[in-house]
Amino acid sequence: MSGQSFTSAAREAMSRLRSGLAARRSPPPPPAILPGLDTRPAPMRPLRPPAAVNDNPLATLEAEVERDLRAHGYLR
Repeated sequence: MSGQSFTSAAREAMSRLRSGLAARRSPPPPPAILPGLDTRPAPMRPLRPPAAVNDNPLATLEAEVERDLRAHGYLR
C-alpha cells in the first residue's frame, strides 16, 4: 500500500465517507409557522360497519295495511 499502513488507509477512507455522508444529509425542516402548534393530523377512529338493517322493502307497506285493517275492525 504505497507506504501507508492498512489502519491509516482505512481511517482515511472512513473520514472521506463520513464527510460525504454529512454533505448528503437532508437539510433540517423549515421552522414552524406557529411554534407550539402540532400540524400533524389527529389519529383516525377505527371504521366500523353500520348496524345490520332488515332490508325488507315491503315492511312499511305491511305495517300500513295492518294498521288500516285494525282501524276498520278486521284485525284485533
